[in-house]
Amino acid sequence: MLNLRQIEAFRAVMETGSISRAAERLSISQPAVSKLIQNLELSAGLALFERRPGRVMPTPEAFLLFQEIERIMTGLNGLQRYVADVRAMYHAMLRIGVSPALSVGFIQDILIKYTKTHPSMRVTVQARSTVRIIDWLLSGSIDIGISSQSFDHPEVIQLPLCRRSYVCILPNGHRLSERPSLVPADLADEYFISFGPEDSQPIDRIFEMAGVKRRLQIEAPTGPTVCALVAAGLGVALINPLYIGRFEGVVASRPMVPTVESEIQILLPRHRPQSLATRAFIDSAKSVVASLAEVP
Repeated sequence: MLNLRQIEAFRAVMETGSISRAAERLSISQPAVSKLIQNLELSAGLALFERRPGRVMPTPEAFLLFQEIERIMTGLNGLQRYVADVRAMYHAMLRIGVSPALSVGFIQDILIKYTKTHPSMRVTVQARSTVRIIDWLLSGSIDIGISSQSFDHPEVIQLPLCRRSYVCILPNGHRLSERPSLVPADLADEYFISFGPEDSQPIDRIFEMAGVKRRLQIEAPTGPTVCALVAAGLGVALINPLYIGRFEGVVASRPMVPTVESEIQILLPRHRPQSLATRAFIDSAKSVVASLAEVP
């Protein structure tokens, strides 16, 4: 059976034209090269060289074998380059599902860092409900999810990413924006923009416990929509500060006492291995949230 060392010796002799120069290239003795060539000829059942005083002459069969070895080595070199590309994630695609509340600002901040570090990566982002994100994770339609909605599913891993206290957002120039912090009573006469019934329950409890009735007029399903409505002067709202995203500077925000805490989580399928691209994205997400100070 042919072995790699025999093939290396054969290539060296073919390329240098002599046993002595092949030995120098391989940093072994001339007898060792001769022995490797002899063993190769025995294994192949072919006479590859004619021995003449002071030199060896390749046979036609040697040239045929050399051409095939070069073709194979070229393929191996290409394979090595491809492996390096895979390691560098040049051919990778990452499919991300993110809840709509985090789709304006938050996910873009992570992707700015991620794509800068991995410029050859291809990324798709889908803004969907947490229920849909879970379905897609389990079906293999996406690789990773990001959500702030609590749930329990045995087939999904939840990695805590960050926790934030809700703030009150107000239209710029609102009279309450002059205060360092707010309490429920401050919002008693304000039009309040709320989320859907399920997402609003923790917020509702704050006002119920304070005995404050709000002027509920508009309900919106997502953080960006709530921010847009507040920016238009249609009311105030309590929201995770990371939902503000690109509305930073368009709305004012103030701490609320008491407040609600919200945890953003990375979602992964439990029984599917994480790719290099997925692990790199998680690292980027952790780095970004670590750089975001808690809103005062």
